[in-house]
Amino acid sequence: MSGIVSYDLFASKVGSSTSGFTPEGGIYETFVNKTGALSIKGTIVIAGASVDNSVSIAPVDSQMPIGVIYENGIADGSPVKVVVYGKAEVLLEDNATATSGFWCGVSTTQAGRMIQLNNVPNTPQFNTEIGHSLQTISTGSTDLLALVQLHFN
Repeated sequence: MSGIVSYDLFASKVGSSTSGFTPEGGIYETFVNKTGALSIKGTIVIAGASVDNSVSIAPVDSQMPIGVIYENGIADGSPVKVVVYGKAEVLLEDNATATSGFWCGVSTTQAGRMIQLNNVPNTPQFNTEIGHSLQTISTGSTDLLALVQLHFN
């Protein structure tokens, strides 16, 4: 075996546990939703401080993102899937566009949202990185999701 785990092998070993794959190509873990509201797909989250194994919405300029919420409408206090690696759809700042290949980080103006930059920023903004854009969206609007290859600093 080459070290690459097939989906079938993963599913047979993991079963119905708290981890899995998304159709977009992400790996998710299950956490307790402590965002204070129903979950919104694409929201960038940090480790929650109020409840063990929970996530909260990443504040503006957060240097501690751990993932992106995968499911809409999950009640606060309930288990929610969070993509922690691989490909995920992430909420852009309102009226922002996306460009494939751009650097992606936690928004400087909206909690739980993403910004994209052509050039890698200097520290400390560099430490807000969530990954790199895999999609171009040329018309800005509100609540747009853009595909990102996640990796966190």
